[in-house]
Order: sequence, then structure tokens, then C-alpha cells
Amino acid sequence: MLKGNHILRSRRGVTMIELMVAMVAGVILLWGLSTLLVLLWTGMGESRDFAEAVNRVELIRQLSFDARTGQRILSPTTDGAAGNYTSGGVEGDRIQFESLHFDPGTDTTSVWTITWESQRPAGSPVGTPYSVIRWLNKNDGGGTNWTFNQNQITSFEVVRNTGNSFSVAIETTEAQETMQIQLAPTLRNVVD
Repeated sequence: MLKGNHILRSRRGVTMIELMVAMVAGVILLWGLSTLLVLLWTGMGESRDFAEAVNRVELIRQLSFDARTGQRILSPTTDGAAGNYTSGGVEGDRIQFESLHFDPGTDTTSVWTITWESQRPAGSPVGTPYSVIRWLNKNDGGGTNWTFNQNQITSFEVVRNTGNSFSVAIETTEAQETMQIQLAPTLRNVVD
């Protein structure tokens, strides 16, 4: 008889306390996992925003290359002057300089005018983003060509330092991520 009683006791189920402890442990585990997922999702969004901001200011690479081939700043015309301008219903900053261009097909070097400028409608409220545009004017009568356009630039400020050097500060913001780059190139008059 004792043997049967022992079998009955070993078959009894889970107690209410054991069930509650298991439920609390499960809730804590799910809470921790959900917090981890939220952090990962937020981090992915911030990384995406940062990458977008970085991609926008990649224009600085082309501007650096242009300065390497540049030989003389045309605008602004005086040392220490900002590149501010208003023209044709737009406002912004502008740097314009002559640049050497080598044509490997004809084995000749010619002088082109390169213009970098930010544009937004004149009288826009502070904080209105700019479009940064690169213009290339072939001084041989080949006309002016638009070659680069980057939108959503928060700030593009140019200052002429000397007749062959300038400073430019670029900023862009995507969601909570802000990217700022400053460059102070010297025109080098070099052609590869």
C-alpha cells in the first residue's frame, strides 16, 4: 500500500508557485529580447541616416579634385570675402575658378571655368536646405554644362582666403544625424 501512495505523489502536476515563477521568468526574458530588438532597430535607422548624410557630402571629393587642377579664383574677387550671392531668384554661396583640363585624345590642355554654388529660393527661411551644383564652362566656346547636383545640403559656406585658396564648410542633416566637413584647398594647377 505504501508503494502505491508513493507513485501517486510522484505523478502530481506543477504547483501554482512553480507556474508563476516560470511565467515571471518568461516575461523577463521576452522583455529583454524586445528591448534588444528595439535597440537594434534604432541603431539600424541611425546607421542608415548617417550613411545618407555621408553620401551627401561626398561632393567634397570632387571639389578637392577640382581645386587640385585649379589655377586662379575668379569669384569671390577679394581676399577674405564670402561667396554669398543672390541672382535670378536664388541665393547661396559660390566659388568659381579657372581649372586646367587635359584631353588625352588630342594631347592638349585647355582652361575651363568651374563653378560650385549652393542654391535655394531667395528670401527662404533660415534652415531651408540648399542644392549644391557644379557647373563646368569650357572656355573654348563649348558652353556651360551642369555636371553635379546634390540636394538637402543644410549649409554650404565659401570664403576666399587668397587668389589661389579658399575655405568651404558643408553640412547636411538626416533625421538626427548631422555631418559637417570643412575643407581649405589651395589651387595647385596640376594636370594628370
